[in-house]
Amino acid sequence: MFLLFKSSFDFAGINDGFYRQNYGQAFVDALKTDRKAIFTQDTLRSLLFVVLSAGIILAFVKNKLNKNALILAFAVLILFDLVGVNRRYVNNDNFVSALQVSQPFQKNQADVEILKDSTHFRVYDLVSGRSKPSYYHNSLNGYNAAELKRYRELFNFYIAQNNINVLNMLNTKYIVIQDDAGNPIPYTNEEANGNAWFVSTVEQVDTANEEMKRLGDLDNKNKAIYIKSKQPLPFEEPKATYTVDSLASIRLVEHQPNYLKYETDNAHDGFVVFSEIYYGNGWKTFINEKPTNHIRVNYTLRGMAVPAGKHIIEFRFDPDVVKTGSRIALASSIIFGVLLLGALFYEFKKK
Repeated sequence: MFLLFKSSFDFAGINDGFYRQNYGQAFVDALKTDRKAIFTQDTLRSLLFVVLSAGIILAFVKNKLNKNALILAFAVLILFDLVGVNRRYVNNDNFVSALQVSQPFQKNQADVEILKDSTHFRVYDLVSGRSKPSYYHNSLNGYNAAELKRYRELFNFYIAQNNINVLNMLNTKYIVIQDDAGNPIPYTNEEANGNAWFVSTVEQVDTANEEMKRLGDLDNKNKAIYIKSKQPLPFEEPKATYTVDSLASIRLVEHQPNYLKYETDNAHDGFVVFSEIYYGNGWKTFINEKPTNHIRVNYTLRGMAVPAGKHIIEFRFDPDVVKTGSRIALASSIIFGVLLLGALFYEFKKK
């Protein structure tokens, strides 16, 4: 039926209007020709399976095949059908060598030099594109489909313009550039702020636009800015000024994707800016194991008021939604188990 009445189908697609507008009518006509060819091939393929299946059934009815042979024959047909269709989607073109997967990018001389540094920092690679730097380094210009919009805005507004003030704020210790021969070389940025630092001034601004514009020339080693209305609750407003002496220190001692640990020593109450991207959904903060709050400062970073003395500051990524989901899943499993046992008991008692 499909073969006989193939001419009654128009083989039009929902995107043909877009294709026609951008590529012309000849492109759409070629698409329709391909669709007709695929339709005919698959119809003939289906017809072949129908004929073979009918032949197997006829042979079984005529006692030419026993039941086991019938099952085996259909198993072969089904397997052949599945493999043929599956290979349209997953085939040799979808696989690469294990070596290419385990090491898809080759180190250049700049990578080798940077990897000698065992401290924690960021790299801004102006030579190798977006993917390769993130394979070896904590890179500023990598890509992720779940990238925070706020960071992308900061990147487009300042980082892509090579604003050294913002690069320092993001602890960019190495900038990869090209030498006169076109080879990548690492430039060491001695002005990078580090992983965290005490500031003497914390200033409130009114809008995100104002906050973004101020970052271009903000003295971010000594000053932090924030928007009060954008902070998590409960919010304790920081003081406007803090005393910072030369002996005050804060040091990153452990760094994992979901855990950060700092040691701090300050004779006065202080305010710390952390060169880590702020994400309020799940990051919890502790000072000496006691829960506390941190806020968003400098458009994208984390800030926290820290009392005088020696302290251990920890950031832990521990979203409540995960715990809630786990409890719901556990409760659902228990209810399902109780219902199943009840049904089995009812059936057993009935019999």
